[in-house]
Amino acid sequence: MSRENEIFKNVFIYIEENLPEKLTVEEIARHVYLSPTYLQSVFKENFGVPLAEYVRKQKLKRALDLLYNTEKKISDIAYDSGFEHESSFIRSFKREFGMTPGEARRKNGEEKRR
Repeated sequence: MSRENEIFKNVFIYIEENLPEKLTVEEIARHVYLSPTYLQSVFKENFGVPLAEYVRKQKLKRALDLLYNTEKKISDIAYDSGFEHESSFIRSFKREFGMTPGEARRKNGEEKRR
């Protein structure tokens, strides 16, 4: 495995293991012993998306899974998915999925009943 592939593997593992935490590019870069600027550059070059956006999307995917598969309150899901504030979670969720977390949960419930 190339050095770059090993770095990305470690980045993905670190993100997955720390999704509920506040993850910054600086913290991730420190974990893989790279400068934040360099990590951001090679990440975007290889995956076509900024690292911070990738992290946000992973947090939202986790939240969607929790919405669909648990009865947790939306505020708890926000915190369990690594968002510091429920309001920023709801804004990000709506921007990503086109509906609020509550709407997504209701829609999923309706589809399961069909």
